[in-house]
Amino acid sequence: MRSMLAISLAAATAIIAVPASAAVIDLTSLNLAGSAKIVDGALQLTQATNVSHPSGVAGAGWLAQSVSTSQSFSTTFSFSLKGDDSGKMADGITLAFQNIGNNITGVGGGDVGYWNLGGKGASAVGSVILSWNQNDYGLSTNGVVQGLKDAPFNLGASNNVSGTETVSYNAVTHELTMTGTFLDNSTGLSYAVSDAKTVDLSAKFGSTMYVGFTGGTGGTDADQRITSFSLTSAVPEPETYAMLLAGLGLVGFAARRRKA
Repeated sequence: MRSMLAISLAAATAIIAVPASAAVIDLTSLNLAGSAKIVDGALQLTQATNVSHPSGVAGAGWLAQSVSTSQSFSTTFSFSLKGDDSGKMADGITLAFQNIGNNITGVGGGDVGYWNLGGKGASAVGSVILSWNQNDYGLSTNGVVQGLKDAPFNLGASNNVSGTETVSYNAVTHELTMTGTFLDNSTGLSYAVSDAKTVDLSAKFGSTMYVGFTGGTGGTDADQRITSFSLTSAVPEPETYAMLLAGLGLVGFAARRRKA
């Protein structure tokens, strides 16, 4: 009996050790919106044109297929933000999650294409990087770019910032975390960044959501690019389900034997 229970317990707990399905995303496969272009294999969200756009410019690139909100996942991306050296570069970028569509963008300028995605107001969750005068970064769970953390250096004045971020979601605890490194290429110094928030993506978006990037400029421009992008999701494989079912069957059988 003990051996049977041990076997059933091992099989039932197999779902905890779920294998990860990792994919390096081909940036040229993203659906583009607004000012976004593919340049040298990278996703260029906005351009440094030396032309002021007081009403704001916004660009976005989205995965064509939606992603499950009920499974844990982790996504890593690299970015490059370059001004034209005429002043502070603007305005910033986001990694965004939303359930509106895969061909949309939001308000440009200081809202970096993240606010009012598809005309739906505070509809997004994401990781935001702001330059210009804000010089903020962090996780946003309400579709806005306020209430973030102070950047470790003046991103706008640097005019040349690159780095990486990893944003992960735990579908059980609903914890959204971000870790990364920002490099000030004007000084050669690098800085570690991190943030954490709690948000239930299933409750906010339903069963699926779209994942992508937004960027915006206004009175000052910048060449803002995503240079790499990967997504790792916890997806149970068929044999995992089989082990779980076998384990549950053994548990039931053992329970009936004990009752008898």
